[in-house]
Amino acid sequence: KSPHGGSWNPEGEEPNNEEGGKSIQRADRNPTEAEVRRMGGRKGGFLGPSFAAYATAVGASVALLSYVITSRFAEGLRRTLRVKTTVKKLRGILNRYEGNPKVLLLFVAGDDKETKESWCPDCRIATPVIYSMIEGKGYTVIEVDVGDRPTWKDPDHELRKSDKYKLTGVPTLMKWGVGKPTARLDSELETCKTEEDVERFVGAFLNS
Repeated sequence: KSPHGGSWNPEGEEPNNEEGGKSIQRADRNPTEAEVRRMGGRKGGFLGPSFAAYATAVGASVALLSYVITSRFAEGLRRTLRVKTTVKKLRGILNRYEGNPKVLLLFVAGDDKETKESWCPDCRIATPVIYSMIEGKGYTVIEVDVGDRPTWKDPDHELRKSDKYKLTGVPTLMKWGVGKPTARLDSELETCKTEEDVERFVGAFLNS
């Protein structure tokens, strides 16, 4: 008999409590499969297959989310940002993008009120080609409207007299540094007769 009065099976089975008629479970025995299921799949301190599947699904979701965020971030870095402005607002716009190593200034003639296109034929040829060449390269292009024909042809135009810009014609493309242009493409664009001409000059300018 066991010390508690019930019969004891030395083979390791559960003792029988003769008084209450109920079996007393040994504290050191292994749980049965039914008990494992009731405990949520844990046996011997290890997590069951349901938890492993859950953990795998969570890991895959986190990996997918990380990939999406990284891809969107990389896409944002490559995207061309086009900022249209006027001569009066140019200074404030440049202050906003100060320190950005990939800023271009593109000076163009404004749209004609009747045709809704630039009154400058050179701008009509060059502008779309320039944007197509820099697409996906992460440039910020500040496109400056120099005004209508009479405004631009005025010899006292602000950009013509400016020591910083010294604009002589449109279209003009500049690389912008810290507070000043570092390179410019101007008279060459005015000589372009075809899109191929523009591509040749702009390609050499961007790679310089």
